[in-house]
Formats: sequence, structure tokens, C-alpha cells
Amino acid sequence: MWERVVGQDQAVGLLQRAATRPVHAYLLAGPGGSGIAEAARCFAAALVCPTSGCGECGSCRRVLRGTHPDVIEVEPAGTFIVVDQIEDVVREAFTSPFEAARKVIILSESDRMNETAANKLLKTLEEPGDRTHLVLLTDSPDDLLPTVRSRVQRVDFAALSEATVRDTLTAEGVEPGLAGALARLSSGRLDRARALAGEWGPVRVAALEVAAALDGTGAAVARGAQRLDEAAAAALAALEAAQKAEQKALEVELAETAYPDRLARRLRKDLEQRQQRALRRARTDVMAEVVTALETNYRDALVQPRLPAEAALEAIDACRDALAVIVARTAVNDSLLLERLLLRLPSAATLSATPE
Repeated sequence: MWERVVGQDQAVGLLQRAATRPVHAYLLAGPGGSGIAEAARCFAAALVCPTSGCGECGSCRRVLRGTHPDVIEVEPAGTFIVVDQIEDVVREAFTSPFEAARKVIILSESDRMNETAANKLLKTLEEPGDRTHLVLLTDSPDDLLPTVRSRVQRVDFAALSEATVRDTLTAEGVEPGLAGALARLSSGRLDRARALAGEWGPVRVAALEVAAALDGTGAAVARGAQRLDEAAAAALAALEAAQKAEQKALEVELAETAYPDRLARRLRKDLEQRQQRALRRARTDVMAEVVTALETNYRDALVQPRLPAEAALEAIDACRDALAVIVARTAVNDSLLLERLLLRLPSAATLSATPE
């Protein structure tokens, strides 16, 4: 199962050894796309598996799918991880495992705990329940309180190299030339490279085609925004289908295991909330990919050059303004955001003109 964690041999080795004699709390720190989420599930599987992480038994498979009753995954409910969530974590930390010898609580984006929540967690980090282990994940370890960092064993994950991303895509069946191009675009994020090789690829193509069809009219902007909306919806369709399959799989598991109603309700609720958050993140990421593709297009036009410098810089600024809104997760209508952005971009005639 550890093969899920690509290009992190040192970190994986540390976690495999730690699983044999685990301490109470760990911090997995690494940039987005480095594999810390996959590593956390593998580590949790090793801790609750009867044979220390075979990767094949029902226990391991449920952990890796996120449906094991003794592995609890916590993510920010909103902008921050708040006290109510940490109070739930503390309560779970002192509750006995349901079926495994240990319980594991994975706290994603732990740097987003507000100070009150972080302080609430300190004593539990230091002395959780006898059979409970906490695993904190972050891409910004310096944003955690020093008192939190001092109570965990840290395992660092490096940014993936372009070669690692390229070779992984090639091994997964992506044509070598395309794998190299996607690895360069991905900025070391294997998850992004995989998405671009799959459902995000048409989104990027649509963005470039929309830019090429702009003619300075509102009609072209409206058509372009609709095209991008449709491409984004198509990209999310695969995730939505996968989530429905997860729900069906969980119902089969619950029927087979005959868990108490209280536990079954918790597992259903956890899956529903995790899927909702995953879908929101995916929408944000797809929108960001649209804008990133457009920005790259105008950066290339500036460098080659295929566009007057002033027009190219204005287009790049417009893309960055839109991206800032998306990254900030500001409540905004996606279609209106796209229309506003497209209105600020130069027409295709300007783009194809040779600057003086």
C-alpha cells in the first residue's frame, strides 16, 4: 500500500519504522501534492491492521477508503478548524477503539486551527488516550503554534521533482511527451499532473480555445463563459460519480458488518461531509485551473512576443485578480467571475497581431 506515496522514500521509511513502536502524535509536513494525505492513511492502516499494514485485509482497505470506524479524519469545517471540532477530537481521543487495537485521528490542514482551538488540543497531544494516536497534516508547519510543534514527532515530505512526476505519469500509461509537459505544468504536484492527464485536460484546452475566440464583443464573452462552465462541470462529473460509488460501497460494508446504528450514522455523516468538502475543493481547483491556463497563455504571448506588452500585462493582471478571488474562496458566482475576467482580456485579433 505504501506504493501510493510516490518519491518520498525517506519519509515512508520513517513512518514504517514508527508504526512498529508508535508515539502519541505525529506531524506530517510537506507542500501540496507531496503525498502527506496518502501517507497519513497508509500510516493509519499500519497502526490498526492486525498484521501491521498488509494493505490487503478488510481493515487496511477500509482505512485507505476512509471508512474505518477507528480512523477518524478531521478537516476544517470552514475557514478555520474551530473549538467545537477540537472538542470532538478530544472526546474521540479518550474513547476506546471500536474494533481495532488502536484508534487514529487524522487532522488535515492543522495550521488552520485558530489559537483557541490549538490551545484546546495541547493536553490531548501530550497525553491522549492509551490507544489513540494523532496525526496532524500541514503544508505550513511554521504557522502552527510552537507549543503544538513541540508535542509532535515531525516527518518532513519534500516537493516532488519534475522527473518524479513525469516518470510516475509514464508508468501509469501517459504518453511520455505528454507526461513531460504535464510534469512541467504541475509545479511538483502529482495530484494536479494526474488531473491534467485526465478530467482537467479538456478544461485547459477549453480555456485556450475561448481565449482564441474572443473578439471584443459581449456575445463572445457570454459564449466563452458558458463553454468554460460546461467544461468545469464535465471535469467534476467523474468525481461525483466516484462519490456515488463510495456511498454504495459504504452501505454494503455497513450491511456486512452490522455496526451499531450510532456508529453507522457517524460513518455516513463523515463520508457525506468529506465528499462535500472534496467537491467544493474540486470546484475551486477547476476554476483555478481555467484562470491559470489563461494566465499562462498571456505570459507566453508576452515572452514570444505575440501581443503588445501593455495588453499582455493587463491580461495577466486580470487573471491574477480572478485567481486571488478563487483562492480566497470568496462567495462569488463562477459564471459571473468568468464573464468579468473574459471582458478584461484582449481580443484574439490583438493576440495574433505582431507588436511594433
